[in-house]
Formats: sequence, C-alpha cells, structure tokens
Amino acid sequence: MNSSVTKTLLALLLALKKLEIPLSEDEQALLQDVGQQLALDPDYWEFIEPELITIIQANSTLHQLFEAGKVKLDALDGRIPRELLPSLAYLEKELFGETKEITTFDGQIKGEPNNQPNPVISLTSSILRLSNQDHTVKQLPFIQEISDYVENYRYFNTYFANPDERTTVPPSEPLIHGQTYLLLVDISPERKGIESEPTPFPDQALAQVWNDSESLPLDLAVASKDFNIDTTVKKLTLPRIGASDIVQFTVKPNLFESRGYIQVDLLYRGYLLESKQLAVLIIPVAGTAIPESLRPPQTATITFTTTDLLTHDKLALLPERFLTVDVQVDTRDGSTDLRFLDRTQGNQELVSYSTNLQSGLGNAIARVRQKLHSMAATKEGYQFKTQGDMTLLNAWLPQLADAGRYLYRLLIPENKSLTLGDDQGEKLRAALKPDSVIQINPINPILGLGKATIPWGLLYERKIMPPVKQLHVCEEFPHRDVDCTGCPLKDNYKVVCPHAFWGYRYAIEQLPAWTSNEGLQTPSLVWQIANNQPLYINFNVWRDFRFWQNHLPKIKQLGSVEMLIAQEIIELENIWTSYSSHLDIVYFYCHGGIDEIENLPYLQLSDDKIYSNFIEACGVNWQHRPLVLLNGCATGDYSPESYISLIDDFRAAGASGVIGTECPVPELFAELYAFTLLKRVFRGEPLGKAMLAVRREMLQQNFNPLGLLYSLYAPYEIALARAITHN
Repeated sequence: MNSSVTKTLLALLLALKKLEIPLSEDEQALLQDVGQQLALDPDYWEFIEPELITIIQANSTLHQLFEAGKVKLDALDGRIPRELLPSLAYLEKELFGETKEITTFDGQIKGEPNNQPNPVISLTSSILRLSNQDHTVKQLPFIQEISDYVENYRYFNTYFANPDERTTVPPSEPLIHGQTYLLLVDISPERKGIESEPTPFPDQALAQVWNDSESLPLDLAVASKDFNIDTTVKKLTLPRIGASDIVQFTVKPNLFESRGYIQVDLLYRGYLLESKQLAVLIIPVAGTAIPESLRPPQTATITFTTTDLLTHDKLALLPERFLTVDVQVDTRDGSTDLRFLDRTQGNQELVSYSTNLQSGLGNAIARVRQKLHSMAATKEGYQFKTQGDMTLLNAWLPQLADAGRYLYRLLIPENKSLTLGDDQGEKLRAALKPDSVIQINPINPILGLGKATIPWGLLYERKIMPPVKQLHVCEEFPHRDVDCTGCPLKDNYKVVCPHAFWGYRYAIEQLPAWTSNEGLQTPSLVWQIANNQPLYINFNVWRDFRFWQNHLPKIKQLGSVEMLIAQEIIELENIWTSYSSHLDIVYFYCHGGIDEIENLPYLQLSDDKIYSNFIEACGVNWQHRPLVLLNGCATGDYSPESYISLIDDFRAAGASGVIGTECPVPELFAELYAFTLLKRVFRGEPLGKAMLAVRREMLQQNFNPLGLLYSLYAPYEIALARAITHN
C-alpha cells in the first residue's frame, strides 16, 4: 500500500472532522470531483494528489489542520490498525441507511473489485463524493476512533542510565565491560531513549479491558545471556493516558568486547503485547575507539507487536496462557534462544528463564519428523489403516517417544547444563496441567533452518530408558486420565505413556510473528470466523486422490454448507474472485512441497502449482477471516517448511489461521481427521479445543497416533460466529 496516499487522505479526513467553519459550496464541489477521480482511477494518485493539495491549501484553516494531522501520521508512518477502518458496505449503511451499489465506469460493484484497492482510498472516495463532506465526517464514529488513536498513541521506550549520577547514557555511546547500568523502561507519548522504528505501543489491544480502572498492571520480562540482570521480571503500571512509571533493571555487561543483546517483553495477563530487542556495543575500557562499521552503538528493534483485541469478557472466560515461549535467533553463532514466561501463580508471579539451543536442534527436529513420516507413510505403519491396535502402537510409539524425548531435553531447561539456578524446570512442569494452553511466538526465523518450525506436540516429557526395542506402551492408558491418576506404571521408565506427549496433554497455539514492518493491510489476529448460513467452503483438490468425492457429501451432511470446488487453478481463481467476501474455510486437500528448481514452497492442484506470487496477485480480501486447512496428503516432500512462508500470504489475504501437518498424511486418515474435526468446529467449538479432543479421540478409540501430525498456526480460541450443524 502506498503510505503517501494513506497519510494524505487520512490527514484530510481528520482535518475535515476538526474544521469548525463549514466548507463552501465551491469547495464541496471540488472535493466531489476528487472523490469521483479516486473511485474511477485509484491508481492515478500522482495526478490526483496535486489537485487535492491545491484545494486544501486554498483554505488556510483546513490547510493548517491538514498539516498538523500529517505530522502525527508521519510519526506513525501511516500505520493505522485495520480494525479501525470499516468495510465499504458498513460505510454505505452509515451514510444512506442502507447498502447502495456504487457503480464505476466498467460496471463493477465497488466493494468487490477483482483487485482490492487501498481501503482508505475506497472509504475516502465514498465520503468525498457526498455534499457537506465536513458535516458527514463529523458524524462517522470510525473517524473519531482514528482521531483518538492518532492523538493518543504511546511508545515503548528503553534507555540506559548511570546508577550513580542518574544521567542517561546517550544512544550514541557504547557501554563498558564490567560496569553497572540501569536499564529504564516506560510507556510514554514521547519517543525517547534508543531509537527504533516508529511503532506505537498497541493501546488498541487493551481498549476494552479498562472498565473503571485508571491503570493496568503489566509485566515486564527482561532476558539476556550477554548481561547480568538483577531481576528478570517486574511490574509496570500503565495509566489510561499519558506516561507510565519508569521501571528500572540493574544490568551489567559480561561481554568483554562485542555487541550484546537484551530482549524486553511486555505482557498483560500472560498475553504478549510487544517485544523489543536491544543491540548494545560493549567496549573493554572507556575511550576505546569505535570503528564506523559498529555505529550506532545502541539500537533497538520492535520484534513483535500484537494486533489482538483483548476484551474483559474473553479474558475472564478463556484459558490463560500458563506458558508463553518466545523463539529467537542469535545471529552471531546461529543458536536459538527460547524464553519461557511461566505464570505459575496467576497474575501474582511471572517466572522468566531462558535456554540456548545450538545446531543440534535441526537434527533433532528432522529425527522426529522422520519417525512421523515412517509411521504414517509405510504399509508396516498406518498408511492404509485408520484403526490401529496395541501391536501397532508398540511398534511405533516408543520410537516416537525416544525422538521426542531428545527434542524435549534440547528445548526445555531441565538438566544442570541448562541451569535455572534453584529452579530446574519444576515450576514449569507444576504449572503445566493437562489442557493448559501454550502460546508459541516465533520471533525470527531459525537461522540455518529458514522459516522452520518446531513440532511442539511431539515433545515427550517423561523420562524413558532405552533401548527402544525393550520399551512398550502402557496398556493402562485407555482407562486413565491424562495425568495417569492411579496408574501403577506411572514411574516405570521402560513404559511409554502416550499422555506424556505435549500434543495429548496441552493445546498449543503457534502465532505468526506480527512485526512492525507490516503495513495497514495486515489483518488483525482474530478469534472468530464471521460466517453466516450456509457456511462457504472453498475445497481445492488434486483430483487423482481416491477419497475426496466421498469426503464432500460427508461434510455437507454435517450442516448448512456450500461447497465451492476447484480442481484446477482457473477454478480456484474464479472462486476467489467471485466469493472472496463469503469464504469461511479455505480447504486444500492436495499435494504440497518445495520446488526443487526454484526452491519455493507450493500447493498443487490437478493442473498446476500455486506459489506465493499467485496468492498475492489474486489480491483477495477474505472478509469473513476464513480458516485455511492444509491437508497435505500422500507426497514425499511435505512439512511445515513447505507452507510456513505461505502463512504470511494467507494472513495478508485475511485468513484467521492455518492448520498444517508435520509430514505427509495418508489420505485415508486425512479424510477421517478432517471430517471428525469439522464436525466439532461446525458445532461452534474453539479450534484449539477441538484439535486436542480429536487427537485424544483418535488415540483412545482408534489406537491411531496420527492426530499428532496436525499443528495449529492460530489462536486457540478461533471459532465460528454461528454454529451450522444440523445436530
């Protein structure tokens, strides 16, 4: 999106809202002409803008208000939360009391064009084409919300100070090895301290949780392997408006001469609001010369900012995140840092600790997925079976547990080499009760692994005693709860307990890294698919699969469903063009992988492959925020690396989340799993809860562990706005 267009048009709307002297009829007529031009030729902004600026400059008061608004929007770089912008249909209803069709020169209905325009252009052109534009703007609630946001945004500030003199260390100066400093953190309307891109603190996420309070308690968690820090977690009191208190941490660089890193996370009730990474040059003694290549000595980058609107009711009803895991890469040595934010005592205590992963992580992940793939794709495994038995479980689950245990020990700080002081993981395990929701925030791609993911559901948290051939699956598990209450084999490490896999114990949500370099078109993190009845499903298929034609009627019989089937690319393109504002589920029942020549991820329909550029060029705007279901069947080259980068494209198109698989899934099981999951989703169950229940159901009733293959890249709570089941 052209940021210049966005800032200019928003500044005009804000200026019109504040204008006290009404526009003249001539001025109104000139703005109407601009509105018509924007509607007909939105791509000709370079010709429209000079005319608009001339109109604004001719009215000195309007021009003054316009320039003041531009200054504030420039500070925000034009970033306005998408949820503050209404749909065009909503605006027409506000203006006329009903939705009217606005016809352009080619007869298209404005609001559902083939290529979605900048939404600010669409909204502004609709307003400017009316008479009395200034009066109209004053009546629109969303203009007031944008005005409030622009006037009241705040920044997440970090800066260093000398503890003795209490003087701030300028960002142009390095820190000195062995000296003690104060790291100061606040939230303020004033940008100060270490410069970063102008990303505001996400006040809008907290808009509905204030109630009558004048302040909210937030948690600040600070982590670094390059600095000694006195206390890793402290409280910050956020006032409704204005600056917060200044929270200070005592830090001391333990590097002798290098660039050190500090991560600062800001949370509300365990929900990550914003993260910042500080990069600070450490020198051995004062006065050491700094080469130009190492300047500036202090920099800061916002690595995560939420767009998730939290509400009081939702926070009261939804499961709290007892564990938040931030995954981030140290670009110096290629290691991966995990920060565990463990809320063991509700809002009263937040324990933060870190572990560091070296290059062995990639091998451990590959080993787990290789075991999964063998279990799923061989005739000795579950390739042609949906119903298993104890014999099959004993053949495969011990291998999976052994690989999952190695991965668990790499990731979770449990042994003395990854010491947590007095706590070696006990608080973490005590906090993680069955059904806990674990939130994974992948801050950066894992260096050397690209946009890789970790198969969190395959982590195995019980000790086991190899060799694997001597291990067997507990025969008691079908009759025991997930905590294995009363099980006589609970402490026998030669027995594999299915309930020790994270995928059977916890609901795991993996959130895409919503970072500050994304513009206004980035959709919010949402918890609801805005469906009506019937539910619209776009079903995209590789036609040579065996069971898909039986799969469709089974889904239809579950409820009020409209299936839009695409076997070829042209059919998919037509569906996305004609039904982009109706789709509730976008279902890929097809091949996927990474192109051997282009090294690009793809999804394959019957006639061709779909790549990232195709999704972008379609320019879809999925207004119902559909769920994308990737059921990757029967192909040798399929894993999260095959589609993880496509998640960004689906998200940009408006998707609420993605379900993917850890390796290829046999079609027989893929069909059964999707049908069983959709049956629950159609009833209105939250997606994370439904996936956990189906995984357990497949294990308990079918003795089939392939439910572990499915991962959720979305919030746990996503659900249909309206249940559509016949039951």
